[in-house]
Amino acid sequence: MTTPPTSLLLSLPDEHLPRVLSYLTLQDVLHMRLVCAHFRDVTFDSTYHLWMDGEEEETSIDTNDGRADFMSARRMRLFLENFPNLRSLRVIGLRLVYQSLVRGRNGAAASPRYICSLLQEAECARNLECLEILDVSESQTENGEWGAASPPSYSLHTDIQLEQLRKLTITMGNTTNRENPLVHSLLRSSHQLTHLNLSGCSCFSDYHVEEAIVKPLVNTLTHLNLSGSAIQHPSIRSTILKTLILQRCINLSALNPDSSCPSLKVLDLSSCPAFNGEGLLDVESGLNDFCPRLSTLNLRNCTALRYLKIKLPLLTIARCSAGDESVGLSNPAVSETLENIDLSMCVHLASVNIACPLKMINLGQCMHLKVLSISSPVLEMIDLSRLPLMLISIYCPSLVHLNLAWCGDLDSKRSIINCKALESVDIRGAVYMTPEFFNDAKRKSSLSICK
Repeated sequence: MTTPPTSLLLSLPDEHLPRVLSYLTLQDVLHMRLVCAHFRDVTFDSTYHLWMDGEEEETSIDTNDGRADFMSARRMRLFLENFPNLRSLRVIGLRLVYQSLVRGRNGAAASPRYICSLLQEAECARNLECLEILDVSESQTENGEWGAASPPSYSLHTDIQLEQLRKLTITMGNTTNRENPLVHSLLRSSHQLTHLNLSGCSCFSDYHVEEAIVKPLVNTLTHLNLSGSAIQHPSIRSTILKTLILQRCINLSALNPDSSCPSLKVLDLSSCPAFNGEGLLDVESGLNDFCPRLSTLNLRNCTALRYLKIKLPLLTIARCSAGDESVGLSNPAVSETLENIDLSMCVHLASVNIACPLKMINLGQCMHLKVLSISSPVLEMIDLSRLPLMLISIYCPSLVHLNLAWCGDLDSKRSIINCKALESVDIRGAVYMTPEFFNDAKRKSSLSICK
């Protein structure tokens, strides 16, 4: 007599099932409950991480535009009622309306107050650690106008308590409301947030950043993403913030001079067309005063940036050699950890002066770069091909590969290159750079020159 085959899921220990269920959609989990009593109990007690996507919504929902790729209030309510032990919740495609609590036959759109009420009344509120509400949009009202056409009053803000919440993500899609009540209500839900992502929330100004984010979360927040916000000159002071992402902030021109983030490791200012680096990148000690432990700096496509100066005041790089261990790179008072800088597509950048233990630099498509000075004891490769450079000064004892191809304006008489470990250099198209310029009797290794 043969034994019937056993389901692999049934053979798994119950403590491992939550990990498996975290990859399933809401519809799949609900179907699992119908298989057997064991699956019903497990999905009810052990489902901690699930997500809801509007693309799975029933096509029978009545909407004005005939689309069904959004998350209805009805579906969200049923979801929260069926899974009381949730720790991580992701909602995709939520639609907001500001003139009523719930609109549509099946709750096609909901007000911020209604959404917050659902979260507050749900049993999972006491355990929720991670909340992601992605691609939020605004629904049209019955008269064809957007729900945000009339400014919402403060009464739309709702107090909600999510005491265990540590990670909050809200990304905005098609929204026109500059005072979004949902964002502000959820932001006040917990004072223990460590990760905050408000990408696309254009309702945040300099005042909101300081009063609603930085000050209340000064003792907990370590990762902050304000990409696409309306900030212009924010003041950010935090002793524990490690990651700051300000991508696509089209009005951002500079950081407030009183900003200070001594623990910051990653600073992303890419695609900020108005950012000029005033007070931060146009003086030698600016970056060191703001974030002395910075590791990665992304300035890609900052078209207003014209000058860049980064220097370690307590480190004399000109005296170090490739094997010199006496250089004080471990001094905590200086920005000893800066390793990566991306300056690509900074089309108006004219001058770069960097003196720090850099490991990677990207200068691609800097079409107006004329002057370049780099001093780094650990940099091993530099690609300067097709840049309109006229004057360069490179002191990199560990540099192995140097690409100067098609730097037609570069002249060996106006260049200083002190790289004892250099093994290969490409000077194709650099008609004023001669091979004799690189032949140094003190060089430790043979040099390959591509002319």
